[in-house]
Amino acid sequence: MSGNFLTKSGALDATESMIEKNYPVPLVSAKELSTMLQKEESTALFDTRTQEEYEKSHISGAVLVPPQTPTDDFIREHGEMIRGKTAVFYCSVGQRSSDFLHRAYKACKAAGAKECHNLRGGIFRWYNEGYRVVNGNGETDDIHGYNPLWGMMIKKR
Repeated sequence: MSGNFLTKSGALDATESMIEKNYPVPLVSAKELSTMLQKEESTALFDTRTQEEYEKSHISGAVLVPPQTPTDDFIREHGEMIRGKTAVFYCSVGQRSSDFLHRAYKACKAAGAKECHNLRGGIFRWYNEGYRVVNGNGETDDIHGYNPLWGMMIKKR
């Protein structure tokens, strides 16, 4: 095993690779998502973490969709929001959002989504690359670690 795995970035890289092998879904990088969000009308952003994680911090403009939400419920609640747009899903590191997108991809496309992507590395990669996150009080540097092991992949600012 590479010594790089012991670094925060190396551990996140290895986690991303494992997730991508298990869930072959379209991906978008943090930099690509940042560019997409500057064109607000063309992107619908969904956070597939828990309410507690979302409240601690999320990417500005993201809509909370609990990870176990049935696809039919998601389309019923958000179908209009994704029509004609690129839908992007994220969680902590990409595991839950990849699973969600894997289940919901065909339904999202059938509901009129132009494209559907998972944010590679999730909110951890987003934050580690210097992009801002928010909570109910505005910008924050507080990221929910999901669990102690995964939380070690977050670079403290």
